[in-house]
Amino acid sequence: MEVIKMELAERFKIVPVANNADYNADYTCDSINMKNYHRATFLVQIHTMGTAALYIRVYSGAANAGLDSQLTFRYAIGGAAITVASCDVLAAQSTSSALLLTHATYSNYLVVVEVDAADMDVANQEEWLTMQLLDTATGATGNATVTAILEPRYTQNRSASALT
Repeated sequence: MEVIKMELAERFKIVPVANNADYNADYTCDSINMKNYHRATFLVQIHTMGTAALYIRVYSGAANAGLDSQLTFRYAIGGAAITVASCDVLAAQSTSSALLLTHATYSNYLVVVEVDAADMDVANQEEWLTMQLLDTATGATGNATVTAILEPRYTQNRSASALT
């Protein structure tokens, strides 16, 4: 019997949604159409935060880039700055609708954010999911890279874009 090996990219949809996202500019990540997905896990790599702090917020929307309903999401933060032992050991999972990250504590950390499609406002046809990185109005500086890993309703070798 032949064993069929399914690779990560065939079981999950990997979507880069932000590259070099500038905190000071209140960055809105690319929106994901969640109609074909059960769950989105965002890997947020916080680069050096020079000053102040930022918020992570997640929204569902009726259209691409729509910020119609602010969602409560699950998150966990790495145990240390990236490249330090235990940076890959996540803290206990918590929930938030506006996660505050301060430069004195979370510079160069990994933040894992999870959203179930069932938590979106589908009653109002809000099938678009969008993350924002927002300055706290105190002059946050720095950048982030954000990648979403989506759990598809139906797996396949190659899937259509989740950004359209």
